[in-house]
Amino acid sequence: MKRTLLATALFALSAAAFAGTNIQAFYDFGSLGTACANQRSPRVTTTVELFYPDNWGNTFAFVDFDYSIHKGDPKNMPFLAYWEIARCLNFWQQTAAKDLSIQVEYDGGFGLATKADGSYLGYGIHHAALVGLNYCLHTDDYKNIFNLELLYKYIGNADNGLKNMAPLQFTFVWGCDDFCTAPGLRFSGFLDVWGQKQSVYNRATDSYTDPTRQSFVILTEPQLWYNVGRWFRCPQLNIGTEIEFSYNFAGAGWMVNPCLGIKWCFD
Repeated sequence: MKRTLLATALFALSAAAFAGTNIQAFYDFGSLGTACANQRSPRVTTTVELFYPDNWGNTFAFVDFDYSIHKGDPKNMPFLAYWEIARCLNFWQQTAAKDLSIQVEYDGGFGLATKADGSYLGYGIHHAALVGLNYCLHTDDYKNIFNLELLYKYIGNADNGLKNMAPLQFTFVWGCDDFCTAPGLRFSGFLDVWGQKQSVYNRATDSYTDPTRQSFVILTEPQLWYNVGRWFRCPQLNIGTEIEFSYNFAGAGWMVNPCLGIKWCFD
């Protein structure tokens, strides 16, 4: 549930109207696919996003929380927290290279899982530091934005997690207002691709996968929002859907997670 506000407002460096904050709440129906076993069950996710431009570039950040909704789940609490913050530096906004920025980013979080015997298992989402280039194409009115990022990615686990792998992350972010010429309909989302070693807990066997396994990870979350509030003088209110597609993310293989959500834009 991320980067959708960035897709709405990215690089509107001189237009304060494009800055702002929103809150999203999703019902996640759970997962399908080869990676879904013991990995994803229905849950609620909330996301807070913000994007603010200034004379030196822009700042984007979001925070995700996942909540247990199962009556028999002993957790019965928020069980996953994750956040990202990215800063784009751009001191040449009046030049021909105005669409190219230097980006620095931090990602990290932690979670809580329930083991087969009912006990808890805490885990961390390793620190990740990224730096690289951010290039954005957009229409003059910023209704359509296409953003490309190529970043060096350092994952802070014991062996760096990136030996013998390309330590790079490619990100594509998009946003289209009045999608398919439908007023109030917005299509947005992101695609991340990176390489790392990973060890995933399997509740069925109460064991972890091989931590030396190396693979590429693919994660994309297209969203479709409709500004339903435009019909009753409440333009902040949106309803929509998100479908998360992933490969080797929170489990080996492919996984699909459909969601329904609501979004409130504060600015």
